[in-house]
Amino acid sequence: MTMIRQLFAKYELDTQNAGIAYTLNMAQMNGQDMLTVDVDRIEQVYANIIYNAIKFSTRGCSIQVQAQIRDNPRELVIRVSDTGVGISEEDLPHIFERFYKVSKSRSNSGGSGLGLAIAKEIVQYHGGQIWAESRLGQGCSISFSLPLHRI
Repeated sequence: MTMIRQLFAKYELDTQNAGIAYTLNMAQMNGQDMLTVDVDRIEQVYANIIYNAIKFSTRGCSIQVQAQIRDNPRELVIRVSDTGVGISEEDLPHIFERFYKVSKSRSNSGGSGLGLAIAKEIVQYHGGQIWAESRLGQGCSISFSLPLHRI
């Protein structure tokens, strides 16, 4: 899907400047599916996730973006995985809540605690889901799904 490649390309310079390896892995996608989304809002979701991955990673870390189509229900799943500092078990269930910030020890940079909450609202508005997996000290993966429609 062209949208995924465009989103990926838009943030290559940011990751390069941060000294972070940035890769895209797309499973083969057929032309039988249509994604009906507000592209600007999905870019906002992607940007929030990528900027968090950059913020909580250091030089030499990596960010991998994976895109694949799943069946039952038919959906596009985009997964952004980093090898940064990760999120603790106690913080993980709360990261999509408005104004929630994990401990200050994770980062010196600020933030409002709204990025992932906004991402969740946008994804849910489009009929999808968003979730996270992480291990402290081993990185984090944030995934979101968007429903696909047959042409």
